[in-house]
Amino acid sequence: MILGRIKATTVSDTPTLLVRLDEVVRLADELPLANAVAPATSTGSLKPRRDEGVLTWWQRSLQVLGEEMRGLVRVSRIEQPEAALLSPEQSFFLRENLKLRLLNARLGLLARQLDASRADLAAAVAMINKYFDPGSRRTLAAVAALQQMQGQMKTLELPRVDDTLAALVTAAAGR
Repeated sequence: MILGRIKATTVSDTPTLLVRLDEVVRLADELPLANAVAPATSTGSLKPRRDEGVLTWWQRSLQVLGEEMRGLVRVSRIEQPEAALLSPEQSFFLRENLKLRLLNARLGLLARQLDASRADLAAAVAMINKYFDPGSRRTLAAVAALQQMQGQMKTLELPRVDDTLAALVTAAAGR
């Protein structure tokens, strides 16, 4: 009975999980933050446009000034306001904390502490969803990889040693 359960357990693919964790750790520096400002596109020019006809110098100056003023203000919707309040120094430490969570999950996986590893991966996914841009391809790829690793870790449940020891005690008592 116990031998059958041991044979039925899945073999863990720990090296593949470790490589995926390392890839997500490397990707952590490239994840865009939720408060990151998109690069401005320069559409203003001092030359008159073809469809506007000939403008006087002050009309062109007002037009360029208006386009520059529109570039100063950005209106966007952020679901979690604490993500928008991160300074550049805090974003550095946020990325480092994310890396530490992932490395802690890696160490837990190496030590066969799957519950701790799953908890660290869940915390990393929550951190990514909270502070990083949810529409970015890199963010979506990182979250998908972490969730896939969590699913693979759920299948790595090893049989408990307690059952084996109880079977050995029962066998020894029967002699």
